[in-house]
Amino acid sequence: MARAVARSGPDPREPLLDGALVYSALCVGYLVFLPQPPAPEPVRPSLGKDVSMALTAGPGDVLPWVQLAGNVLLLVPLAVLVPQRLPWFDSVVKIAFAGLLLSVSIELTQFLAVPGRVAATDDVVCNTIGAAVGGILARLPHWVGSRPQHSVGQPVWVLIAKVEQERGALSRQRSR
Repeated sequence: MARAVARSGPDPREPLLDGALVYSALCVGYLVFLPQPPAPEPVRPSLGKDVSMALTAGPGDVLPWVQLAGNVLLLVPLAVLVPQRLPWFDSVVKIAFAGLLLSVSIELTQFLAVPGRVAATDDVVCNTIGAAVGGILARLPHWVGSRPQHSVGQPVWVLIAKVEQERGALSRQRSR
């Protein structure tokens, strides 16, 4: 069970969280809309083709592995950050489902609007796996609990908020 932390004022992490979320969304957008040289096949509906290409790649041919890893990692940051700002994403299932919908939207957009991009079922599967991994990472603190594992008693942002609160109280006392 998570302990409630009494705070006065906004969470000092919010600007950093918002910046990371915007940066992650911009990175995903850049990778999605980046045109590529024309592909021989604009659609790859067969499941597992990207995995088999990676497994049969010659020595030193890392491109298929980079493609697979990139598709898994693409939505991990968003899957970790979005639940921090939108409380509806309170389970791994919801996060993974949102990742699936986003991935299908990405592949459809690439097929319809981005020259040279290949719409592949493997990309949808890898992106969804990445979203599920991000969802697990986002939910991990709730599963482990909020009790400290080390001698450190409170997270840094809580300590910063307390220091700022005391600093404000001191400055109000001095101004009287």
